[in-house]
Amino acid sequence: MKSDYRPDIDGLRAIAVIAVILFHFDVPGFPGGFVGVDIFFVISGYLITRLLVAEGGGLSLVEFYGRRMRRILPAMLLMICFSLIAGWFLLLPGDYAGLGRSAAYSTFGLGNYYFLWNTGYFDREAALLPLLHLWSLGVEEQFYLVWPLLLLIANRLARGRQLPVIALICIVAVVSFSITLHLEAIDPKQAFYVPFSRAWELAFGGLLIFAPPIGRRRTSEAFGLIGLGLVVASTISMSPSQPLPNLGALVAVVGAVLLIWPRTHSTISSLLASTPLRSTGKISYSLYLWHWPILVFFRHYAGTAMPSGVESSVLIATAWLAAYLSWRFVEEPVRRLRVAPSRALIAGATAVAMVCLSANAIFEAGGFTSRISKEVEAMRSLDVMWDWSCPQMVSIPELGSTFCAFGAPWDKAARHAMLWGDSHAEHLAPLFDSAGKRENTAFFLYRACPAAFGDGIHRDFPGLPDYRESCASSRKAAVGMLRQRTDIDLVVLSAAWTSLGYTDVVADDDGRQTDKVLLLRDGLRSLVKEIKSPDRRIAIIGQVPGPGMDLTSCAAMRESGMLRRCSTEMNSEQVFRIWSPMVTALTSLVQDNTVVFVDPLKGMCPDRHCATYINGEFIYRDGSHIRRNLRSETDDAIARMMGLYPALAGQAQNRLSAANTAPSPTAGKSN
Repeated sequence: MKSDYRPDIDGLRAIAVIAVILFHFDVPGFPGGFVGVDIFFVISGYLITRLLVAEGGGLSLVEFYGRRMRRILPAMLLMICFSLIAGWFLLLPGDYAGLGRSAAYSTFGLGNYYFLWNTGYFDREAALLPLLHLWSLGVEEQFYLVWPLLLLIANRLARGRQLPVIALICIVAVVSFSITLHLEAIDPKQAFYVPFSRAWELAFGGLLIFAPPIGRRRTSEAFGLIGLGLVVASTISMSPSQPLPNLGALVAVVGAVLLIWPRTHSTISSLLASTPLRSTGKISYSLYLWHWPILVFFRHYAGTAMPSGVESSVLIATAWLAAYLSWRFVEEPVRRLRVAPSRALIAGATAVAMVCLSANAIFEAGGFTSRISKEVEAMRSLDVMWDWSCPQMVSIPELGSTFCAFGAPWDKAARHAMLWGDSHAEHLAPLFDSAGKRENTAFFLYRACPAAFGDGIHRDFPGLPDYRESCASSRKAAVGMLRQRTDIDLVVLSAAWTSLGYTDVVADDDGRQTDKVLLLRDGLRSLVKEIKSPDRRIAIIGQVPGPGMDLTSCAAMRESGMLRRCSTEMNSEQVFRIWSPMVTALTSLVQDNTVVFVDPLKGMCPDRHCATYINGEFIYRDGSHIRRNLRSETDDAIARMMGLYPALAGQAQNRLSAANTAPSPTAGKSN
């Protein structure tokens, strides 16, 4: 053991990894456990800078990179190989192909950029990606590439003086923190993943190398107590809904700095150096590597559900055992090998290439669709289930763009209509295509914000800082167009009304109204006043009932005889309980024949039992969207069940309600 070994830092590692694990497993009381990653960055910055600077510059770059490869690659590549094997049994082809691609990026230390480019609203939920946690290793590995070169240049220019090196690190910290604040305001997702917005955390750790040791016992005790308090406070008080990293992360970083600061013996350092924490800290790297894929693969097996308390305990214990075995038989033996740095680099590069090529082969093979039955190939990936070819594009000069049009041919249709809304309007396009052809009505899709937003009502969307302004602009443009285009005699408004009213942060610009359901109703009411005319009808489509969780992989994998513990049954009573307030609010907007409300619940949930299969097809793409690649007869059946035909035909509301109430003979039983 080296003389400069600090057991208290291993203890801090333990606190960091435990916080991350408790956060990932949704253990109550740790909403800010993700700051454990920020603490790891500070520790890495300190240790790597000490290795490069405090040892007198005698470490060559080849030796440094050889050590890093021996430290990082063996355990990581083993975990990736395990994940690729597990994915064969547990993932749909689309998810398995994505796993292969993310593994290929991650082996080269580019996992953070893969997840930056491949996580979004219509991608697989980030929490279900088995290698998502490798984004942080990507940041560290990119730091390892650049940091030694910067310090080497600084040392040579400084000619042994410390002040220029300190100044360089301070400049990196200030510039990086400025980039963080800037990206938080314009692109929080990029701020989370890119190394430029994390370098300040690593630089803070690096500055500690030049900090004078704390000699006074009282100061040492105070720094330790304050540092631990800041770490604990950030862990229990921060929220994952905040853009990250942010000023809140600064609290955890400062806490970590105070705990790492070289000092004389203190009570806190003794606590951190205690056997349980020190032992956990030693295996913290492997523990971080293994806990996430173990949790994610369990969730795929359980139909995306989070584990129960007992299951979480078993999974965490499993992760602990896997981490110990990885540390004992992989990490430590490789680190103790006496090999030339150049040979370590060659061996590491060879191993990376082999795993990368294997992972990329999975991606190129499309996740091996042969693993699932032919009957469910249309459900093999999220992209395939959303695939639908737009029949034609039409120009709407008043909106300054072209839009997807469907239903009857635009130039020959008896009526023109606008389908306005978010993705919950977009997933109805195939249904309106079917209905429009029968009713000689042509639609164009105005894919924008929900129509309720933009005039006194907005949604707080931390991930899209300009969302509020964008919604106001899109609504203003649509209202202006409709005032000019009298030929558009039907406007259909569709959005995730219930989800917005139940979970999303919807707010009144003036702060007078706090009930989200009533806010959405009022936003639609003001819009109706702006766009209605004697010859125009407005149809408001209620949100399609959805299971609230992804049942698609369960349906596909069970029919293929693969590992799954789940049900394709929807909790219909919960749907009615959650949907009812919004249905009541939207119904109140009905005005004779001018405004009609189509309630999908009535037709899609006959006898208060919501169907997940129609005409023998599983109809959902995810927890709330209908598949867009359903057979045309299934689209037609859903359109009839929802009551779209009488809505398009302009029948009275009582006729519409009667059509919605009648159970459809095409509704299949949920499996």
